[in-house]
Amino acid sequence: MTDRNTTELPESGPQDLSGEIISTIARGTDERVTCKRISGNHYRCNWWAPEKLSGYDNPGMQGLLVTTHRVRRSRFLNVTKTAQGLVIEDPPNSVG
Repeated sequence: MTDRNTTELPESGPQDLSGEIISTIARGTDERVTCKRISGNHYRCNWWAPEKLSGYDNPGMQGLLVTTHRVRRSRFLNVTKTAQGLVIEDPPNSVG
């Protein structure tokens, strides 16, 4: 039985750090990083880079008309936030 005067709030779990990870993680000059929280402190990050146009049938088409970026690297990361900043761990079975 629950007391009607007691308000129970659901547990929110760890804070989603995707935005902070994207802004702090190392990347190449031509790379764009996306990051998605999977659960808890587990995230998947992808490093996107422009596709080489040498084999492309119409290298004159640029911009958002065609998809010219591909995932160069993909990693599963364990990330926690401490007073010193983000602690990013790359598990041994990570893809990429």
